[in-house]
Amino acid sequence: MSGTHSLDLRERVIAAWREGEGKSAIARRFMLGYATVRRYIARFEASGSVHARPHGGGAPRKVDAAGEVLLRHLVRERPDATDEELARQYSQRADGSISHATVNRVLHRMGLTRKKSHCTPWRATAKP
Repeated sequence: MSGTHSLDLRERVIAAWREGEGKSAIARRFMLGYATVRRYIARFEASGSVHARPHGGGAPRKVDAAGEVLLRHLVRERPDATDEELARQYSQRADGSISHATVNRVLHRMGLTRKKSHCTPWRATAKP
């Protein structure tokens, strides 16, 4: 989904409509969808304005500040745990469950990076 159209474009659509131009012609002229033109006109007729509606806000975060503290503690306990393991541990200690993708997003947002330990040294054999 793209962003909102400019207020200038919306006002030009309404100006063309008030001058008697048809909705289909306006849609072609400004390279907009017919439904978009119809919505702009309906909004103008209902409210007298073509301003975009404010953003709805989105869904609240699943991990709040207390959850971030818990995740930071879990990472400190086991720095080489996978996201799946951290999600499982979080679910056991917190009220709700989260996915491994959520763990990854929260850790990224907090700026936490983890260094994985390897079972074998990186170069197990010496160069000949």
